[in-house]
This record gives sequence, C-alpha cells and structure tokens, in this order.
Amino acid sequence: MSSRARRTEHSLLLVILLLAAMLRFYHLDHSSLWSDEGNTWALLSRSFSQIAHDAAADIHPPGYYWLLKLWTAVFGSSAWGMRSFSALLGVLLVYLIYRIGLLIGPLSTNPQHIANRLYPLLATLLAAINPFQIYYSQEARMYMLLAVAGAGLMWSLLGYIHAIVSDHPNRIGLALTGYVLFGTLGLWTHYSFPIILLAAGVGILVGAWHAMSLRSVMWFGVANIVVFLCYLPWLPTAVNRVLAWPAGGATVSWLAGAQMTLQTLLIGPLDQPPAPSWVWLLCAAWLPLLGTMLLYWRSATDHRSKLLFISTTLVLLWWLLPIGLMFGAGLFTDAFLKFLLTASPAWLLLTAATVSGLSHRRGETRFLALVLSGGGVTLALFTLPHYYNNPTVRDNYAGVAAYVAAVADPAQDLVILDAPGQQEVWSYYDPDIPVLALPATRPPDPAATVATLQQATTDRHHLFALFWATDEADPERLVETWLDQHAFKGLESWQGNLRFVLYTLSDAMTCAAPEPPPRWGELITLEQRCFPSDQTTVHAGEVALVSLDWQTDAPITTRYKVTVQLLNAQNQVIAQRDSEPVGGSRPTDSWQPHETIRDKHGVWIPVGTPPGTYRMIVALYDESGARLSVGNADHWVIAELTVSLPEEPFPVALLPIQHWLHRQLGPVTLIGYNAYRQGMAHAPETPLQPNVPVEFTFFWQAPSPLPVSWPAELTATLTLGTQQVAFPLAGETYPTKAWRAGQLLQYGVTVPFDGTDRYPTVQIGDQTAILQPLPVP
Repeated sequence: MSSRARRTEHSLLLVILLLAAMLRFYHLDHSSLWSDEGNTWALLSRSFSQIAHDAAADIHPPGYYWLLKLWTAVFGSSAWGMRSFSALLGVLLVYLIYRIGLLIGPLSTNPQHIANRLYPLLATLLAAINPFQIYYSQEARMYMLLAVAGAGLMWSLLGYIHAIVSDHPNRIGLALTGYVLFGTLGLWTHYSFPIILLAAGVGILVGAWHAMSLRSVMWFGVANIVVFLCYLPWLPTAVNRVLAWPAGGATVSWLAGAQMTLQTLLIGPLDQPPAPSWVWLLCAAWLPLLGTMLLYWRSATDHRSKLLFISTTLVLLWWLLPIGLMFGAGLFTDAFLKFLLTASPAWLLLTAATVSGLSHRRGETRFLALVLSGGGVTLALFTLPHYYNNPTVRDNYAGVAAYVAAVADPAQDLVILDAPGQQEVWSYYDPDIPVLALPATRPPDPAATVATLQQATTDRHHLFALFWATDEADPERLVETWLDQHAFKGLESWQGNLRFVLYTLSDAMTCAAPEPPPRWGELITLEQRCFPSDQTTVHAGEVALVSLDWQTDAPITTRYKVTVQLLNAQNQVIAQRDSEPVGGSRPTDSWQPHETIRDKHGVWIPVGTPPGTYRMIVALYDESGARLSVGNADHWVIAELTVSLPEEPFPVALLPIQHWLHRQLGPVTLIGYNAYRQGMAHAPETPLQPNVPVEFTFFWQAPSPLPVSWPAELTATLTLGTQQVAFPLAGETYPTKAWRAGQLLQYGVTVPFDGTDRYPTVQIGDQTAILQPLPVP
C-alpha cells in the first residue's frame, strides 16, 4: 500500500472512531439509571473485597465492578462517570473490529485492491453506527466489557493463527499473551464468556486440520490452561451460582428466536425496525450468510487462501455459538437478549464481507459499500433519536423521583417499592420521601406483607408505588392487590419496564344515593357514589376520587370492566380509568346477589388539561368493548368537576406520550403526541381501516419567557389524507393569550382516516411536522 493510500485509510479510520465516540458519549446521562445500574452504583461505595463477597451472591463475577471502581475514582460515580467507562469501551470495540478486519484476508490476491482496503473500514463504520452497540455503550453494566473481551480474544487468536500460518514466530508470544489477558478478563466479567472460548477452541481445531501444526495447537492449549488457572480462585463460586440461579428465560420457536436475534443485532432493544420490517430482518439474516459464502468461495478458488478459510470459520463460530447458547438455554427474554452483544462484532464483519466479495471492480465495490453504509445510517437515524430522547428507553426512575420530589409531602406520603431490588437505584435519586420496600422475603410471607402495609400506610395520603420484576418478587401480587382494595388508584404509567402508580387514601368521603338508582342491563345497580368532601376543584396533575357501590340481583356470568371518564364539552375523553371492579380483585362474575361491592377509582387529570368544567361519567363494557346500556344511554353522568391549573410544575419525562418529538412549530414546542384508533388508547397499535376515526392528542409547551409578540390566538392544522381540521392549540375555552411561560398543555382532535395516506402532518404557520405513519393491516 502506498503512503498516500495508508494516510487516507488512517484518516478515514480516525473519522469513524471520532463518530463512534460522539455517538456513544452524546446524551450519555440523559436517560435514567435503571435498577441494575443502581446496583452497580451501590457496589462502587464498597471495598474490593466486599464487592467480591457481594458478587458471589449475585449472577456476575466481580471483574467489571473492580475495574469500574478504579475508573470512578478518577471520573466520579455519577451516571455520566459510570457510563463513560462503557462508552470508552464501545469505541475500543469499534477499533478492535477494524483490527480484526485487517486480519481476515486477504480478500484479494492483490494487496492494493480496494477490497482489501475497504473491508475493515466498512465493518468499522457499521460498528460505529450500530444502535445495539451504542445502546449498551451508554449503560453502566458489564456487557460492553464482555463484548470487548470477546473481540480482543478473537483478535489475539487471529493474530496467533497469522503468525503460525505466515511463519512469523516473533509474533506468537505477543498474540498468546493477548489471548490470555482477554480470556481472563472475559471470565472475570461474565459467566457466559466460556461460549467464546468454545468458539476459539473449535476454530483452532479447524485451523489444525488445514494449516496448523500439532505444536501450535499445544501452545494454544497451554494458553487456555493459563486462563483457567487465572480464573481458578473464582471457579467454585461461578459453578455454584450458575447451578443455583433460577431459570428466568423463555423457550421460543426457531422462527421467533431468529426474529428476536436479528432484530436485536439490528437495532438493540427497540421494539420494531423501520417498516417494512421483514426487509430489514431478511437483510440481517442473508447478508452475513452471503458474506460467509463469498469468503469461503474466495478461499476455495485461491490456493493461497487457507488463512482466509480459517479466519472465516472462526468468525462464523463467533457469530453462531452465542446464538446457539440463547436457543439451548432458552434465554429469549428482554433480560437476556443483551448476551447477543458478544456476537455483534462477528455479525458485522460477515455482513461487511458481502460488499468486498460480490465485486472486484473499484466502482462497483464502492457503490455496494455506499448502499450497505446507507442502510446502516438509515437504521441509526431511525433508532438513535429514540434512544437519545425518549425518557422511558430505560426504566425512568429519574423522572418518577422528580415527580415525587415535586408533589410529595414527607409527613403524609409514602413510596412503596415492589420489588425491594429497586432500593439502590431509588437511593441514587432519593427525593427524601419515606420508603417501604416489599415483600421482605422470597417467597413472600402474605400475613407479614399485609401487616406491614397496614401499619406503614396509616395516616398516609398519597402512596407512590413502583412495580418492577414483580413476577419474581411478588408473583401473587400481594402488595398491588392490597393497595387496589384499600386505596384509590390514579395515575398509572409505564416508564420503560417500570410501572409507576399513584394511590390515594381518603376516609373523609361524602356519599349520596342516586334517585332512582341507575341500572345497567338487567342485573347491576349503582347504589351510591362517594366523593371526598373537599373535592370541589381538582388541579391538573392530581387525582379525582370516586367510590362506587355496586349490587347485583343475581349471579353474573360475564366479566365487565368499569370505565370512569372525564369528558369535555365536545364529548372528547380527557382522562379515564378502566379496570375490573376493586382493581381487578372482584370481577363481576364473582359477585354474590345483594352483596355490596365498594369499587374505588382514582382518575388522574392529565397535566396540560385546560382549566374548565368537565363531566365525569361511568360505563360498563364486556371483553368485546360493547357497553351495557343504562336507561337509554351507554353511560351515566356521575358529577361535574372543575379542573384548574397545577400548583407545581410537572416533569415532562412523565407525560404519557406515545411519540416524542420536541419539535419547534411556530412560537411553541410540540413535545409529542398520541395517535390511535378511536377508543383504543389501551392498544394504540390496533390497525386502522378506512373511515375509522383517529384520536390525536398533542402536547404543547409555551416558551419561557413568553416573547413580546406572543399571539392571542394560535391555530394548528392537522392533515390526514384528504381530511383536514384546524383547531386552537388548547381548545376554544383556553386561547394562547391565557397561557403562562413554560406552561404544558394538551388537546385532543379526532379526524377520520380515509385510507389514502397514513402519514399525518400538523402545521402552525409555515412550519410543518410530518408525524409517524399510522398502523394499517
């Protein structure tokens, strides 16, 4: 290679590494720490020996925690300080992929050929922008270190094979030293690392069959013995923990497992790749397989390419064996898909080989490289904004803690952590509100759990419940069932895999029996309704409480849900609470004749609800969504309710937003929006049919301070196909001249879907935002 070509290659490599660093360090602490990262943070305050002692009771070796403790001694134990270690490791992984790409070859017998120069750079670029690698480069856990250990091991092993096959004995010792170091690092990092050692061992056997001597295989065996001896002090603990740890995965079909694998390699833990998803999944499967076949074909047609055959086999094993572990151990759940990170570098290396193997013409090779790079960039542009900007991309403890800090009273309120494994991360964001972690034991003690709840909630007003991993910690739902029966359930919001629920306790209720009592169908009667005596006005962001006393004249065979809704003057649903009676603990088919069922509901009034008077209604519906009739209607008006502006600012991160935008439109910011088939808020991905109404809810934020030219009236235009509707941003009763600086407001609009275009747009003035495509069959 000429010096000019070498400088060009090095310059491109530097640009790619800088891009990788930017993508990994950008918004590094923007998302919240989640429970496992909280555990990491808690361990860092302990001594090295205590870390080893505590890790021995967990499912991870202490190696990562020891290294991170050294790192945070310099950079601090904040979220940024902890995650920066993973971000740096992510950049190192990208560089290792480049070094491995240099060793997989030659792809052409001509050392100056573009295939030899382009291949490692293309693989490096794909790694730099890969969303899966970027996501875990921004997490304070050991998985990026695990991937680096695997890549370093393979790099050292390929270097050893090169030294043997190319007869460079002076490089053998350095390569084996690297193998020992990375092998030891991997074993002390994660219990899944032996699968990478297995891939290395099988690869060496293939090499011995083709081009390596028995002596070189023996030296490889010696290196593995040294790795084993370095791990020997922890080996008994490792065996004990792996055998004793309860199974937590899931066995799926081959097709479902393959889809989950390819989707994870493409975009990480995000739910769906861009549409059409089948095209991306097909490319993710066939490109690396095609790359593998092309590499084998090249090795078969060139008698000098035994090295390429061995290298290809080793990388193929590196890709497939971790996937085989997933299938063999039944690890296809969200908690274990991250193990595929060790296979990601091999997958990218084989994918990049497609371009270099398909063509040996300079122009064609460059064109194919641009196409493949364009696909990687498209995935990054689709995925990374979600990872960077969506506060629920990880369990949003930071947002929940900010909300609790803003509204809770330490003297009256209580935080309930179900399960106790959340204590460490909650301590990181501690809003200084009393905390109760339950259940205290595994398996839970029902009597002790209920007694603790009864005692702890005496004289409390708000209960902020955080439900996480309850299938393991509280499989019988002891905590939630008790809360549903004794408190009013209000705000319920999924913050990643964390479910945040606001309960309210109230004994001062004023009850009234409606005359005549409304009757649903032939059996169900509302005997009385109860409200807190001081509930005349409810602030947006608070909970409106209502207790409903039901009776039936005869046994009921159908299970009905109760929906309590708040409607505006246009009959649009502003807020609602849907549940089977008594939080699901007393379904209607369990009612006894003439038994009184006290059914408590809390309706959370969304932040951004314009102030005004609203109607509260109640309805009953079956599994199909069909409502029971009550008189000549399908609902009954409980009361009128006045909503006022919130007293305290509400964390934007906790808004129940389906699509986040943070897009400037005119003088306001469109924070995000929700869109779904009318009445399907609980299932927003329900496909749309032509002529079906679509409900949109837009979340706006005023600038702070308000500009001098702030308009008295501001109108937005929503367009969907041939349908168009103009509407005031917060409705006619609350024009923009009444808005306050920084105020959050929301407003709902319904427009029919005519089937001509599933890409809605919203426009203010001459600025337009194109929204996400609506779901169609």
